[in-house]
Amino acid sequence: MSQSIETSPRLLLVDRNPELVSVLALAFGAYPEVQVLEDDILRVAQGCLVSPANSAGFMDGGIDRLYLEFFGLDLQARVQDAIHRRYKGSMPVGAGLAVPTGHARIPYLIVAPTMASPERLEDARPSGMAMMAVLETAWRNRRVIDRVYCPGLGTGVGGLSPADAGAEMALAYGRWRTLRLGAGAHEAVSRTSGDPA
Repeated sequence: MSQSIETSPRLLLVDRNPELVSVLALAFGAYPEVQVLEDDILRVAQGCLVSPANSAGFMDGGIDRLYLEFFGLDLQARVQDAIHRRYKGSMPVGAGLAVPTGHARIPYLIVAPTMASPERLEDARPSGMAMMAVLETAWRNRRVIDRVYCPGLGTGVGGLSPADAGAEMALAYGRWRTLRLGAGAHEAVSRTSGDPA
């Protein structure tokens, strides 16, 4: 049975790279419920943030390093503990976990690896796999997660071009939307217009 787009967590794509933001806005243009912002994700995020940390949960590179500076080093310990308990220490690309942060404004972090270890990605498929994992993890936790702030996936340490990553992220979103919400989801009225509340 299909669910309404209005009952799913809001997806907000946020990045400071203007080229990536332009690409994401175009790639997600068919999905008016998705908001794309050029901003500091840590400044605007509320509720839940996405981390593209590697499979072992090390957060010392790329945007994850900024997350540690913001949340504190304890966040990496929380992430690695969750990965150890669920995946025996190595979380596969395409999997997602919601981890409590202990932060009042951003109480949850969705960890969705784009790579097993810090490396340049050869193609953009991991971006799509991570996007799918983010969406499914948010959906499973929708009672406590009502919005998700997501940066570009694979565009930092992974070295993917904005065009390649954006295309895979949008393709994954379209597939998830149809599979989870039903073929008629595009008819739904968006509830994500306007600036983040």
